[in-house]
Amino acid sequence: MGKLKFLSVLVVLAMLLAACGGGAPAAPPADAPAADAPAAEAPAAAAPSGEVAMEAPALAEAVAAGTLPALEERLPAVPFVVGPGVLLSEANVPNWAPGQYGGTLNTAHSVADWAPDVFVMLNEPLLQAPDLSVQGIQGNVLESFEVSDDNTVFTFKMREGLKWSDGEPVTTEDVRFTWENIYGNEKLYPSGLPARFRTGFTPAGDPMTLDIIDDYNFTLTSSAPYGGFLRNITIEGWNGYTELINPAHVLKKWHIDFTPIEDMKAELEANNLTEEWWTLFNQQKRCQSWDVTRARCIGYPTLTPWVSVASETPGVMIFDRNPYYFKVDTEGKQLPYIDRIVSVQVEDVEMVNQRVLNGDVDFLRESTALVKVPLYKENEAKGGFRTVLTDMHVDSSNLFLNQTFEDETWRKVSQDIRFRQALSLAINRDEIIESVYYGFAEKPLVSVGEEFSQYDVAKANALLDEMGMTERDANGMRMVDGKPFSILLEHGAHAPDLEPVAELVSEQLKEIGIDLQVKRIDPNLWTQRQDANELQATMFWSHDQGWDSDYSGSDSFRRTGRAWALWHETNGAEGEEPPQWVKDMYDLDAARWSSVSGSDEFNKLKEDTFAWARTNLPVITIVEKVKYPMIAAQNLRNVADAGYAIASNFAGEQLWFEQ
Repeated sequence: MGKLKFLSVLVVLAMLLAACGGGAPAAPPADAPAADAPAAEAPAAAAPSGEVAMEAPALAEAVAAGTLPALEERLPAVPFVVGPGVLLSEANVPNWAPGQYGGTLNTAHSVADWAPDVFVMLNEPLLQAPDLSVQGIQGNVLESFEVSDDNTVFTFKMREGLKWSDGEPVTTEDVRFTWENIYGNEKLYPSGLPARFRTGFTPAGDPMTLDIIDDYNFTLTSSAPYGGFLRNITIEGWNGYTELINPAHVLKKWHIDFTPIEDMKAELEANNLTEEWWTLFNQQKRCQSWDVTRARCIGYPTLTPWVSVASETPGVMIFDRNPYYFKVDTEGKQLPYIDRIVSVQVEDVEMVNQRVLNGDVDFLRESTALVKVPLYKENEAKGGFRTVLTDMHVDSSNLFLNQTFEDETWRKVSQDIRFRQALSLAINRDEIIESVYYGFAEKPLVSVGEEFSQYDVAKANALLDEMGMTERDANGMRMVDGKPFSILLEHGAHAPDLEPVAELVSEQLKEIGIDLQVKRIDPNLWTQRQDANELQATMFWSHDQGWDSDYSGSDSFRRTGRAWALWHETNGAEGEEPPQWVKDMYDLDAARWSSVSGSDEFNKLKEDTFAWARTNLPVITIVEKVKYPMIAAQNLRNVADAGYAIASNFAGEQLWFEQ
């Protein structure tokens, strides 16, 4: 493979210099808006005749007043240029256009300190690719990168002149501090570098090494080919730039290597700590990408399009534009277009949706549901919004059988491929697609295949009979070795479709004499039972239809063979050695992580993994290509009308209100 080199699109510097003479705009709002603030407020002040306003009116006024540096001093030398096909493909946003400044985007959340739609809008990964894919990865927070011919050396160029939201420069010192003083401190990270910075994306892999070249260039080197590292800093786990870049100028004040413990005493005592500076650092002072909506992160330096600011209204989160944001549009205008995001906390998901119907929400994805589409459509005109049916980025419902659950009879049955094939054949997917997904889903031809996606009770019964499961009780349920055979499926309330799908599958499996008992449990308990190998079966989603196949990942095998996954994660020190067909999967996984994400080699390995899944049915996928309703204000522009719904969240900086 030849050397791969990816460079961000360069903006014309003359265009940016011309941006500095914007007009005199209105002042920014000083306080939190009311919960029922309109979607788009007063139109943005116009630039002088013949000129385009290159920054938001409020920022131009601050520059004129001398309280904010000029635009060319706030932007990096090479900003990230957003245009058609950059954040989202042109096929998914065919009417992309440069926007107008102004307005407040209103949304809602139901959990204190956590607004998922806002989190995604504020998530800035180190690298990015259109549509949340791994095809065509390019720079994002980082300007560019190169990969060596053997996929072991990754050379990164930072954006010279990039600044934190407090105006401080971002340099390789922020990278070095993260690597050496955060990951390298045994109190903060007892296990050392996280798996994503270890060869093969495994806790047992060799740690990568960091070499700082100068203030804006550095390399990361792995001991073996690890091309999948690009995926790991682009989309894997919804990670953001804080995996590698943290504001050293702030965090050094709370790190023992730079600040004496005596200087932290007041903060330690205020948090009921003694000498535990590392707890204060991790839980109070460092804000990672996942923490952006937490109240404790108000005022924390960030690289996101909007920054968290204080609100005088309990339960209301406010995010104002970041004057140092590093992206511009094709006209050279600094992004984002929208001035402010406001998210209001309500009692539960139902109340989130009620705010949609009332016209109080301009954008919503996380808490929507297909079952509510008729209600959405009925209220669109009154609420001033539109319902966009885009794609879910996961296979929303999958039947996971934990083949290493501690029961010998169960293991003998579930590890027989004929059993998993029989269950798949006994699932009437047409009924599920119509009754649960309103026709907006398809059979799992990619992950299960044509043969075993069909509804064929006779063939399913024949497979079970062939296994020797011929004995039945008085109710027609199958028995094994003279004892009743049943499956306990426990699921959490992670998504609205999991329970109805599980209940329907339970009813359908009775046709082949399989007793599947469905039980809903607390999500926290669900996680505990999964980790302890105490879940016999569950219903959950998988990411196999997103940017990659999920079947060859250890996360999926925590649900299909927890003891096998533990064996793999600990390099054989714990758990149970898996059979060869599972080892084949781990070999595929290793090969995939060694190849460069998005390359021809990578894409072939992805297809090989799907073929492996169709052959072995490790997971019984119920449906694929489920549609996802996304709510957008009628005057909100640059919203995708196809592709993944969540991709529009990631492209929040390009959204704008048509006045």
